Amino acid sequence: MKRFLFIVAIFSIVNITPSISFAQASNREGRHHEQKEKIENIITDLTPQQKSKIDAITQRSSKNVEGYRKQLKAVRDSIRLFMDSRVDNSSKVFPLYEREGRLQAELSKEYYRTKVAIDAILTPEQFARFQQHMKSKHAKHAKKEKFASDPKNSKAPREEFPKSRRSQK
Repeated sequence: MKRFLFIVAIFSIVNITPSISFAQASNREGRHHEQKEKIENIITDLTPQQKSKIDAITQRSSKNVEGYRKQLKAVRDSIRLFMDSRVDNSSKVFPLYEREGRLQAELSKEYYRTKVAIDAILTPEQFARFQQHMKSKHAKHAKKEKFASDPKNSKAPREEFPKSRRSQK
């Protein structure tokens, strides 16, 4: 029975993961425009030169990011194929995991390079406003994470149930 449940769980994970990945990938197209628009909504006094520089940076970054994402998808698809096999393919899968890690690191570096390039374009006052906005955004996110990780907010069944009013009478 345990083996059957394990097989069902693995099958579910393997079948759900590609659909989630596809859904996330389809939402990413044109994201550099969204990023630019967000900056322009936060920093309303950007000069036309700043806007054009930010646009160029985000377009370049978007192309690089899409390239890394396509490569990551190909690597993850290859890993998924090996996961369906009952044969030990460690010698083939482990290098794929390493490649996946390197690509993920390159993606993070690209995000950082983009952030630094955009920050360099902003005046000190604009940068301060942008940083303040990001701090409040991170604080909201941390608050949500803390709420979600609190066992009181878990949707799991509780071990103890309060006594009903009828049983107290």
